[in-house]
Amino acid sequence: MNTAPQPDPKDRPARLTVGVVGAGRVGPALAASLQLAGHRPVAVSGVSEASRRRAAALLPDVPLTTPAEVLRHAELVLLTVPDDALPGLVTGLAETGAVRPGQLLVHTSGRYGARVLDPALRAGALPLALHPAMTFTGTPVDVQRLAGCSFGVTAPEELRLAAEALVIEMGGEPEWIAEDRRPLYHAALALGSNHLITLVAQSMELLRTAGVTAPDRMLGPLLGASLDNALRSGDAALTGPVARGDAGTVAAHIEELRVHAPQAVAGYLAMARATADRALDHGLLKAELAEDLLGVLADGATTATGRTGAGGRTGATGTEGATGTEGATGTDRAPGPDGDPGAEGIDDPEASDDPEGTGEGTDEGTDGGAR
Repeated sequence: MNTAPQPDPKDRPARLTVGVVGAGRVGPALAASLQLAGHRPVAVSGVSEASRRRAAALLPDVPLTTPAEVLRHAELVLLTVPDDALPGLVTGLAETGAVRPGQLLVHTSGRYGARVLDPALRAGALPLALHPAMTFTGTPVDVQRLAGCSFGVTAPEELRLAAEALVIEMGGEPEWIAEDRRPLYHAALALGSNHLITLVAQSMELLRTAGVTAPDRMLGPLLGASLDNALRSGDAALTGPVARGDAGTVAAHIEELRVHAPQAVAGYLAMARATADRALDHGLLKAELAEDLLGVLADGATTATGRTGAGGRTGATGTEGATGTEGATGTDRAPGPDGDPGAEGIDDPEASDDPEGTGEGTDEGTDGGAR
């Protein structure tokens, strides 16, 4: 339920005609939400067949046309293209005279604030940056998910009330982000949302390899509780072998991953080091246990990059563990299944610049959290 203070009626935007440039996963959903609030979608542009299907599903009977035609017909224009395409799009629209004075121009990029719209501002447009911190599917469920969704809002001070009112009309919660903090804000969302998907997908793959028939059912309650604990308690919610300083268990993990999922080793090591640092800072990991643990992680990293270790560690796991005399740092172990000396690292979830992954071409819109 939206509990944000409702704007005074005089600050609410009038009923507007709405256009969408970039019918990716985000644009049609936002336009559909504005339609529920009484605004009228009048034009959509989209290149790919997937974009056209989305527009037809979420905005039936709204004509598909060119970006210039969208701007010609709409008083409020949503620019929902990938981050890297946005500056060029804005410049092109301004230079061709498509932008009209008094037109509300809204982009949904997490990375950029309002300044990316400066070429349109000089043409008389009213610039707003409204980024929904949400992952989008391109289906009608997205409209429902906007209820209570936070939006990162950046706009000139004189347009702040209008920007916040539009967010509230879409069912969202406005959160003001300073112009110079937009990249940091976006990085935080990508870290929490996109990388979470990569971690969960890797975890499910490993559980299947271990013989678990329903990894989603096994992980669901665990991850739900972990997320809830983290949001409530922050670092105090840390549990597991790294936070406890169980160096032997961590060494065994690394050894098993090296055999069954070498591409996951670099990610495991990076997250384990970050977890150890946070656990130490918050007094959860005892200093006397941290030395062996950090040694295991250092040995694992050395082997992952293909350099010969300085010899096995004797105290952590015994003679056959990952850090023992026959462990991962010994001279007779290949660092990968094919002898590849390089670490493969985490799979890249951001093939395009959308945090939640929309990219089917430059007309695909940016997502929150994700994006």
